[in-house]
Amino acid sequence: MIIISLFGICLLYCTSWIVKPPYVPLDTIASRNHSHENELIKTKGLVTDLLNLSDGNMLLNIMDNGTELPVFVSTSSCDKDGDLKLQLHYGDEIELEGRVQQYRGKYEIVTSKRGIKKINSDNSDDNVAHFVAEIAEYPANYEGRRIRVVGYICKVYRRIFYLCSDKAKASTGYKYQMRVVAEQLPEPELEKADKVIVEGVLAYNPVDMRYELELISLSCL
Repeated sequence: MIIISLFGICLLYCTSWIVKPPYVPLDTIASRNHSHENELIKTKGLVTDLLNLSDGNMLLNIMDNGTELPVFVSTSSCDKDGDLKLQLHYGDEIELEGRVQQYRGKYEIVTSKRGIKKINSDNSDDNVAHFVAEIAEYPANYEGRRIRVVGYICKVYRRIFYLCSDKAKASTGYKYQMRVVAEQLPEPELEKADKVIVEGVLAYNPVDMRYELELISLSCL
């Protein structure tokens, strides 16, 4: 009996590695009519937001078929290897395996870096849209380059505006922000929390001792 029990445990363990989680579209995950809470699932979507959290974890937003859901990416010690660094940009299509959970009354997917795979990207080197947090962490890597950056308007002045990385904090506070300098602000008038893609050249301003983006073009999302 003991041998049979041990065999059964081993069989279940092996099956958990062989059986893949079912594919569930984002709109089905978000629906209250089809609860997948606490289930392990596979899904896919386009990356629309990315935020590096202070504890080393990440928060993504992915969208598919008009539905957008947050993805909490837990970073374990073994995920911090250079080979597992996620090179994700706005518009990249990813496939992921994770568990559906509720956070503050809304569904989200919890996964790890190992559970995410980039399956498609329309971004060429010249067309990549970087996130504000990505530029803010290593600005010297982009100095003098013409780049595209996606973010939320958090401050607007006469010829200057600021982008931040988090819509929820666009009117309250922000960990990352980018100063954008323009000869003339585009029409229509920019408002706080507007999501935009800006294109420009990143330069270091020695007078103010900070980096800023010299605006070339802007498009609203």
